[in-house]
Amino acid sequence: MSGSLIIIPVTGIGEIGPGDDLAAMIAEATRRTEESLLDGDVLVVTQKVVSKAEDRLVDVDPKVGHKPLVERESVRILRRRGDLIISETEHGFVCANAGIDLSNVEAGRAALLPS
Repeated sequence: MSGSLIIIPVTGIGEIGPGDDLAAMIAEATRRTEESLLDGDVLVVTQKVVSKAEDRLVDVDPKVGHKPLVERESVRILRRRGDLIISETEHGFVCANAGIDLSNVEAGRAALLPS
């Protein structure tokens, strides 16, 4: 199908934890479905599951919040506005709060960008 985009979710992977072989888990999950990856297909994996597999979840000190983490994960701070910090990461990404994600992780934890 030229000029079209079809999105097919890979299901049945379950919760990802530190040290999990994410590639093997995705490969196994795709084998269990009726769909298979073909030459030219694009596989999208969210940063959060890669961060979990790489054990890049850290505790957030409730007394100081996530700002020290943002500063630690940044090579350059570009702008500050309230709780928002725009920075450049070691990867060269320019993003909000150094890409640190506080959503969909346990309370008091944060997901750092994958290394």
